[in-house]
Amino acid sequence: MSTDTAVEDDRRRILRFALGITISVTLAMTIEWPLAFVAPIFVGLFLGPPALPLPAKAYWQLLLGIAMAFGVGVAIVYLLLPYMWVCLIAMTWLLFLTFYRAALGMNAMVVLMLLVAILMFPALGLISRPLAVEFAWGFLISTGLGLLMAALMYSWIPQLGPLEMPPKPDPLSDAEAARRAALSTLLVVPLFVFIFLTDRTSDLLVLVFVAVLSQDPDLHGGIKAGAVILLANLIGGVAALVFYQLLVAVPQWTFFVALMAITSLLFAEKIFLDPKGKIYASAFTTFLVIICSTTGSSGGEADAKFITRLLQVSAAAVYMVGGCALMTYLGWLKAKPQTQPQPQPPSEAA
Repeated sequence: MSTDTAVEDDRRRILRFALGITISVTLAMTIEWPLAFVAPIFVGLFLGPPALPLPAKAYWQLLLGIAMAFGVGVAIVYLLLPYMWVCLIAMTWLLFLTFYRAALGMNAMVVLMLLVAILMFPALGLISRPLAVEFAWGFLISTGLGLLMAALMYSWIPQLGPLEMPPKPDPLSDAEAARRAALSTLLVVPLFVFIFLTDRTSDLLVLVFVAVLSQDPDLHGGIKAGAVILLANLIGGVAALVFYQLLVAVPQWTFFVALMAITSLLFAEKIFLDPKGKIYASAFTTFLVIICSTTGSSGGEADAKFITRLLQVSAAAVYMVGGCALMTYLGWLKAKPQTQPQPQPPSEAA
């Protein structure tokens, strides 16, 4: 691929991302269907790096996989939730299977939706079964609209150069996948049992964060990943506060759309061109969640939501640190040995 083509593709990725986010946020804040803020997040996930369009059939397959994942969550609510301990045992087994399939290469989006369905739906069902079903429908509709918007943006602003698929990691053996799944499950189970038995549904986000972090290979990276996510949430939260204050100063719809477009462009440049683009991608997700949940008709104060979100992510990171430290102390985790650089022969060094 020529340099000019590569530069033009970078420009197209940035424009595609910013335009898709701006349109989806505008629609979500205008129509305000249930869980509307989820749609822009999915648009960002599919238009972000590596920015590769899926075949038309793959979009339907992914949506079907997410719908089946949500069906698992709804089934838990209606069939197992009345029997609390049976429900907890079944959830533990389903978590293990999810982590196991994730270690063997299951689609990351389906894994995330399975974790949401297994962990969040039953907790919401404790409050109200219809609430859990409403949450599932709203999430599924927003996911479908996000996939549709991403597909349209890839069609409107196509890539010029050849599509380069990212390299796949080496496959794990069944035994290694089971070991990692067991460790991830052991990290998550005590927290979700505590939340279920104490009805602390307000801490569900902490549970989901821990479940996502616990998928890190060997779990040692989970501590570092917690710090990275905390930094990303800090960046996204500060950006959301600045955005919110500007919107308060100029409370006009056209200004909101223009400000969202500018912010999306600034983040898109960092996401696609900065070596630490993954951090900015996570930060932008935080930004979207805070802004889309505070600028709607049912929104609240951005600063309060920002503090709450930071505390939740901090709690997840601290829990991961403590859990990994305990597993290391028990000998279940062993740090990877540092590889020492091999001295080169004089002929090669020259």
